[in-house]
Amino acid sequence: MRARFLGGETKTRILFEGTGKPLILVHPIGFSADVFIRNIDVLAQCRRVIAVDLPGHGFSDRISFGSVPPQLASARHLLSIADELSLDTFDVLGSSYGALVAASLWFEAPKRVETLTLVGSGTVFHPPAQQAVVLRQVYANGSTAMEDASLDSCRTRLENICFSPAAVPNEILPIQLTSYAIEDRLAAYQDTIGSLSTSCERNEAQVFDRLEEIAAPTLVITGREDTRARWQSHEEGSKRIPNCRLEIFEKCGHLPFLEHPHPFNSHVKDLLTST
Repeated sequence: MRARFLGGETKTRILFEGTGKPLILVHPIGFSADVFIRNIDVLAQCRRVIAVDLPGHGFSDRISFGSVPPQLASARHLLSIADELSLDTFDVLGSSYGALVAASLWFEAPKRVETLTLVGSGTVFHPPAQQAVVLRQVYANGSTAMEDASLDSCRTRLENICFSPAAVPNEILPIQLTSYAIEDRLAAYQDTIGSLSTSCERNEAQVFDRLEEIAAPTLVITGREDTRARWQSHEEGSKRIPNCRLEIFEKCGHLPFLEHPHPFNSHVKDLLTST
């Protein structure tokens, strides 16, 4: 797994490994591409994996959203990255807010996104009123870690959203802590959460009301014990997506790719190799 910074107006950090058809990984809000530490090597066996630090996250530059909802701005930024890497088509996997960005990416460029994997995402599968409640919980958990950043606070943030504390990978905590030391990370996090909250009910920002329109083969994965995204909402929402398969992991919280990496990687590879 190698790291690279792309230039241009917004310096963007990516982790990449493997060859062949590209797979873009999109992390949850307030994290970085390193959160996929248990997935990149395995998925790179069948794809060219490109895990991106979203703008204002990890070690990527912050961008101004202006009047554009952050998920749309981030999706368009990913499209510019794909253009710079000369990717005509690609698969996309996103977790939580990253799933909202991934789905928005499909709506922005449906002919370029070949498959979608949407992981534990209240911003995709909950109606706007529920999204606002969850976003307040997300902000409280993330801002606590950023305002008083330490290895312990970074670990606690992850433990709070996993079913078992043992699932937290200690090896990514120093990376997370280092990124939180960047001067504008807390402000970028506040801006993203705030903009996301105020745009919840805007039609162009919504995925929840347009699930029936998603034409790409789609895999939905969620945890039975996810405190951020109800599995029932994923079950209901996945039925609205025409070509969709749902997997619910038992004894699993908000981060199935970290908590149960072996079945997670297997299900994703099945989707990728069957299309």
